[in-house]
Parts: sequence; C-alpha cells; structure tokens
Amino acid sequence: MNQSDKVTNSPKSFEVFPIIISKMKKDKRLTPADLTRLEDLFGDRVQKALELVASKGIMKFSFTPSGVERWVVSGHEKDYIVIENSFCSCKDFLFTALLRREAPSCYHLLAREIADLTDSFEEVKVEDNLYSSYMENWLE
Repeated sequence: MNQSDKVTNSPKSFEVFPIIISKMKKDKRLTPADLTRLEDLFGDRVQKALELVASKGIMKFSFTPSGVERWVVSGHEKDYIVIENSFCSCKDFLFTALLRREAPSCYHLLAREIADLTDSFEEVKVEDNLYSSYMENWLE
C-alpha cells in the first residue's frame, strides 16, 4: 500500500468522533487515552470544552409534561442549542465542521458530550407551553 492509499483510506475526524463518544459512554468514563484521541481530533478545542464544563456552562432543559429535552451550551457571544454528537447552532460548527470538515465539531458540542458523560450540567425543568419561545431565543 502506498502513502496516498493510507491517506484516502484513513477515517475522517467526523467519522471517528462518534466512535470515541460511543466508547466513552459505554465505559462511562473519560480516560487520559480518550482525551489524547480527542486532542488529536480537536486540538485546542478540547481545553476550551473542559473549561466550559468546569464553569458549568452546559444546561439540559427538560420540557414537561412532554419529556422533550434540549441541551444548551453557553458560548462567548450567546447560548447555542446542541444535539447529541451531531449539531450545534454556532458559526464554528457550520463553517469548520459542516462546510470545510476541518474538525468533527465545535467545542460546544464536545463540551456537551463531556458534561453528559460526567454529569456536569445543570438540569432545568420548563413547561411545554414555553418551548417555542425558548427555541426562538436559542436559534436567533
């Protein structure tokens, strides 16, 4: 196998990220090896994510009585809605992860995954009748 075959056959970061997250969830922990693998994919975004988790910047909104859950992460400019290992409403996710595929996600999405794994988030209960106004605010 020549060098170009290795490059084209190696998994892309956006393919590896869900695998790492699945392993962490299965093991129910974040190991030093997991952190190293994440740093290989995310670079300095890992440190930003860990700082966000430490500052309690992740919230899980549980709407009642429907049981709908929405995760929200505090960013530098505003709060962003995050969907488990697949989407964040921030510009970095749009440009870096989706359009250019330079990273598997933004640090907000990574922080959400780490917060969920380590139970380091605030849970907020909200009545269903407020769902639309919350979503409008998060997606503006």
